Amino acid sequence: MYKRTIFQSFQLAWEGIKFVFVNERNMKIHCVFAVVAIICSFVFRITEIEFIFVIFAIALVMIVEAANTAFELLLDFVHGDHYHPDVKLLKDILAGGVLIAALNAFVVGIVIFIPKIFKVALSICKL
Repeated sequence: MYKRTIFQSFQLAWEGIKFVFVNERNMKIHCVFAVVAIICSFVFRITEIEFIFVIFAIALVMIVEAANTAFELLLDFVHGDHYHPDVKLLKDILAGGVLIAALNAFVVGIVIFIPKIFKVALSICKL
């Protein structure tokens, strides 16, 4: 049995991460929103606990998107190019998981950033 070093395991994991980021359009979209959320975190000086929630929401979306990509590739590999309603259903369920994670991240962003945006807007209006 072949045993990998910890370094080799990290290299393989990095290859998987690179594949998803390079090849998946939706992951690129998630990354844009993640960068915006992180920039907003610094601009609005959110608390440490709020930042933890933002980071966890971002990580959840990216993890679920990576799993979605892996399962879709597996389904395509196993089932081939032939359309089958059960394969479509499985892919739809996976996409639904990504949607739930993305909606969760959206709600976290709304709860954390909207009050801070209103506070800044009110202070500008008082000028």
